[in-house]
Amino acid sequence: GVSVMQTTPTVQILELAATIIMLVGGALIVYRRSTGWGPATLSAFGLVLLVPTILILAVTNALSKEILATLLGGVAGYIFGRASGGDGDQPR
Repeated sequence: GVSVMQTTPTVQILELAATIIMLVGGALIVYRRSTGWGPATLSAFGLVLLVPTILILAVTNALSKEILATLLGGVAGYIFGRASGGDGDQPR
């Protein structure tokens, strides 16, 4: 069989609480800074939903470590790609 690393219930509860805090905090930030529904708002809203979802799947051991690393790498690349100005939404 495949050995899967089991986390204790306490660790799972703490990680789930942190994920919920991220969801609520991110939603509040998007809501408070929102000046309309534009591309930046859509991107922020997507990240607020995507990152905690990936964390929940990681905590419940629903994803293998390889898939998890790929998803987190993709999200990190997207965030840092936007931060460096490689977005493409900016008029030239």
